[in-house]
Amino acid sequence: MLQGPSSVGKSTLAIALQRSLEEYWWALEADDITRMQPTGERTGWWEPTREERAHPSWNREVRLERWLAGYFQCLATIARTGSNVMAVGGWLETTWLQQLAASLDGMDAYCVGVYCPLDELERRETARGDRRSGYAREHYDSVHTHAPYDVAVDTNAQTTDESVAAIQNMLAFPPDVPFFARIRSGR
Repeated sequence: MLQGPSSVGKSTLAIALQRSLEEYWWALEADDITRMQPTGERTGWWEPTREERAHPSWNREVRLERWLAGYFQCLATIARTGSNVMAVGGWLETTWLQQLAASLDGMDAYCVGVYCPLDELERRETARGDRRSGYAREHYDSVHTHAPYDVAVDTNAQTTDESVAAIQNMLAFPPDVPFFARIRSGR
């Protein structure tokens, strides 16, 4: 799992890992599932427009619950084929990681904390142009508060190759207790 705020470089890191790791790896980004949703002018990412019906499926909590379950089940389906899969996202609540761990029952994972200073995240957010201003700031303080990582990288202080090398080293010498085992046990 690559865990970090928006614009931190998780997608870039995932591509670099796919190119450098010996085994074949799938990368399923949380944004891939988000892009499958209806688009259009909204008052907020999860809020319907006036023209949209008040059907229960438009309810923010219902949509978030279904989004999380759908993404986690996609990851689980790929993993259950025997494939290596990277989850690329920024989990904002510990309960989401617990739900992901439950979805991957019988499997485990390693989690990479992907860091970068806020001022650089905001610069990247502006430069990329596909995120609303302030999105990275909203998640900055909460995204890394859920559990200790197996390895951490800093995409501002390290090159992509250095970050990949740190992750490869962790995979070569994995922790005694994998990430989801710690999440499931509450450690």
